[in-house]
Amino acid sequence: MKKFHKSSLLTSTVIAGMAFASPAFAQDADDDTGPVEQVSTDVDAQGEVLQGSDPIVITGTRIARPNVESASPVTVVGEEAIAQVGTTRVEDLVNSLPQVTPGQTAFVANGATGTATVDLRGLGTARTLVLVNGRRLQPGDPFLPAADLNQIPASLVSRVEVLTGGASSTYGADAVAGVVNFIMDTDFEGVQLDATYGVYQHDNRNDESFNGRSIREALDARGYEYPRGNVVDGDTFDAQLTIGAGFDDGRGNVVGYVGYRRIGSILQGNRDYSACAINTAGRCGGSFNSPNATVVDPTFGGFFFGVADGSDDFSGFGKPGGPPYNYAPVNFFQRPDVRWTAGAFANYEISDAAEAYAEFMFMDDRSDAQIAESGTFFGEVYNLSCDSPLLTAAQGDALCAAIDGQAGAGDTAVDRVVPILIGKRNVEGGGRNADLRHTGYRAVAGVRGDITERFSYDMSAQYGTTIYSNFYTNDFSFSRLRDAIQAVEVNGQVVCADPIARANGCVPYNPFQGQGLVNDPRNGVTQGALNYVLTPGLQKGETEEWVATGYITGDLFNIVADEPVSAVVGAEYRQEILALDSDVAFASGDLAGQGGPSPSVSGEFDVKDVFAEILVPIITDVPGVNRLALEAGYRYSDYSTGATTDTYKLLAEYSPIPEVKFRGGYNRAVRAANILELFSPQALGLWSGTDPCSGPTPEFTAAQCANTGVTAGQYGSIAPSPADQYNQIGGGNPNVNPEKADTITAGVVIEGGSILPGFVATVDYFDIEVEDAISGIGAETILRQCALTGDALFCSLVQRDPISGSLWAGQNGFIVNTQQNIGGITTEGIDVGVSYNRGLGAGRLNLDLQGSYLMEYAANSGIPVAGGDAIVDCAGYVGSFCGFPQPEWRHTFRAAYNFDSGVGLSFRWRHIGSVELDQFINDPDRAFSGTPDANGNIDAHNYFDASVNFDVTDEFGFRVGVNNILDKSPPLVPSAYGTDNANTWAGTYDPVGRFLFVSGTLRF
Repeated sequence: MKKFHKSSLLTSTVIAGMAFASPAFAQDADDDTGPVEQVSTDVDAQGEVLQGSDPIVITGTRIARPNVESASPVTVVGEEAIAQVGTTRVEDLVNSLPQVTPGQTAFVANGATGTATVDLRGLGTARTLVLVNGRRLQPGDPFLPAADLNQIPASLVSRVEVLTGGASSTYGADAVAGVVNFIMDTDFEGVQLDATYGVYQHDNRNDESFNGRSIREALDARGYEYPRGNVVDGDTFDAQLTIGAGFDDGRGNVVGYVGYRRIGSILQGNRDYSACAINTAGRCGGSFNSPNATVVDPTFGGFFFGVADGSDDFSGFGKPGGPPYNYAPVNFFQRPDVRWTAGAFANYEISDAAEAYAEFMFMDDRSDAQIAESGTFFGEVYNLSCDSPLLTAAQGDALCAAIDGQAGAGDTAVDRVVPILIGKRNVEGGGRNADLRHTGYRAVAGVRGDITERFSYDMSAQYGTTIYSNFYTNDFSFSRLRDAIQAVEVNGQVVCADPIARANGCVPYNPFQGQGLVNDPRNGVTQGALNYVLTPGLQKGETEEWVATGYITGDLFNIVADEPVSAVVGAEYRQEILALDSDVAFASGDLAGQGGPSPSVSGEFDVKDVFAEILVPIITDVPGVNRLALEAGYRYSDYSTGATTDTYKLLAEYSPIPEVKFRGGYNRAVRAANILELFSPQALGLWSGTDPCSGPTPEFTAAQCANTGVTAGQYGSIAPSPADQYNQIGGGNPNVNPEKADTITAGVVIEGGSILPGFVATVDYFDIEVEDAISGIGAETILRQCALTGDALFCSLVQRDPISGSLWAGQNGFIVNTQQNIGGITTEGIDVGVSYNRGLGAGRLNLDLQGSYLMEYAANSGIPVAGGDAIVDCAGYVGSFCGFPQPEWRHTFRAAYNFDSGVGLSFRWRHIGSVELDQFINDPDRAFSGTPDANGNIDAHNYFDASVNFDVTDEFGFRVGVNNILDKSPPLVPSAYGTDNANTWAGTYDPVGRFLFVSGTLRF
């Protein structure tokens, strides 16, 4: 298994602690989770806005509004709901929302960036904007220029507002799918210490099955070891100290914080369901890069030998039917991580007309991404002498005999030199490890105030940077292997054949004599050889973002007596800079386990924006019309890359009575490509899936495979990748055009009023269409459409190895899958929110349901595919084409009861609907029956969480809780069907078992 450079599965395949919120003092806090924008601090016991409260600003607009309900659908998660689930990672909380598809998480090791990202509606992280107090959070990684949620100071989060209806005219064109806005408690006063400790616990008694075979049956069939019984691991400790104080008679306030988080590792070998990599047959797969070398000819037409136990065994370890190497146990399931955070928020009223404010945030995060050992990976052809001292006499004779007489092989009886490919796993050196470090700084300074009684202003400047490093160890060097495998005997010593390499420290590397360290290179791998062929790699990079924003807002005139027409007009300048420096090992592709070169990249662009918004109340407080209002916005953007874009919105609100409001609107967004989409070098990497022209009985016919470059002699003899990973060339494209997105929303808000106080229900329809989407078509899509249609556009992107026909062995076979403007992406559905918050008996009851029904999630390649049009609807599907599971229905239901005595109970139900495998998306004979089966379908999953909090004193409280109470295992999914880690979709389903936590808060 090479390293899989995985971008967002969606965008690469066409479809494109919060525990530190106070767990105690629940009886003093309103629970503001729910579908209505409860964002004012001036609320009564039922959460209703008090008369005379100041206007407030809601996510999605810069206009201060007199009420708490937006014309756009906004979901709010309050601090009490955050605390009740005990999570120490922000992404875990966000990913539990039904509107979110997972991005980078802590459960990604192979292809990890070390960051945590959010992906609204499954439209990709590049189309989701993350804000802190309404201002941008800078890009967090040079490989993935999206905000890193690890930078969020957890204990200061007052609430999280999620707008999923498009907000490009307000915040910028990259808010296509919406925004996630983290609102901080910048007025905190006092001293507070928060701490959480949690562990994962799992009973290894897995009974999940795939293709009629349980994982334990598959493991037993291979003779692989796996854990049994109870395991406790992956412990997490998180602590944060917050200090806030007012000064100068209340004119100023400053809040400072410092935090520490440590997360323990979990290996895939610690869970029975991830102890091997399953294949589509339900068996444990693996890699032909075995601990004992597998040697084949360059056509992959014959296995010469493989040493099973150190003896000369030419029957062939690694031959078809033989056990492949089980690489899974070494991989991290959960990456270990250590994070420090610190920062401050301050404001000071200079005068009635000017308030200065400032924000500073610091983060240093280090995470280890360990994956299976490196190997030679059949990456290069070695012309090996049959008389090499690294071979026994029998091995040398067998090699020459096997090749003698083959066409084009030469006369081996004369030269005794054989071209071979070698698959040898570096079990002697241990797993590959990426030490990933991100150090982020974010600073904001601004001034705001009143110009007149009717108009106010806000001007700010901000700078954010993230410094990145990746120190990669335990990977083979192709160039050093090239020298170390060519050996001769000199004066009774086995040395490297090339005298120049010898002078540079070359030590012979012998993969042919079994596994384990030895003292003599004649007998196998020596420590000196490892020291020579293992080469570290180093990458350093930085992302920078400069933003300057200024706007004026105010009341223009009145159409109705009780509410004026309000407007905003402003300008913004933003510059983004990205630089990645790779050392020679990374840039040249010399590291065998990286899947290809990772060249240096740099680029920058700036954009100048002007924007405006207006809110027009048309009718208020007349029979049949409690309120009718229109809201409009416009933004013009001028990019230094030459692109100019127009984004705009038109929204409407109509309330026939105070308890009912209809809302809806239209948003147009035009997004220009980001730095990586424009400038990242085109380089060789990997994609996960299947080659339908491989194996002895290929899925496709000889004629179809011929479209992809398979010769008649190769058909039926192309070896499939045992790890289901194949080569692709990915990278940027400076010629891509901006993409366009249209968002339509329509919904209704119903409040209980005096009949049912505290009740609110929302139903919102959404329809988002992205045209000319900036994305790769998808490697497997290209391959299959070439085979099925013979279309020159697809087939020109398929390059098979001319000798073997392979797309994975060596580096001469690959799919070209660079960024371009594809046809588009469409998603359509209905969001449902129901909440009830009311005093009941000796306490307060809170009920909340957030659900999303997905009607369509479709990719349009812009090119008709075999048997139909260009559109494939992924609603209800999952797989290597559709990416993460897209169930038709998903919801989170939460019930909480807080006693007046200071004891609180909370229960949460997370439901993820069933999905079918996308390979059978147009095959009605393989429709999902409701249970997992050999077709790769996944049944519905339900998770139940609970917690209890105790207010011991006014100064101290604590909470205990359990997530995934029933210890439900994730579904088994072969890597050929997609997956993001460990035989499952770890970002969607709870991947490692039950989570138990205790958290406490001490206030001074």
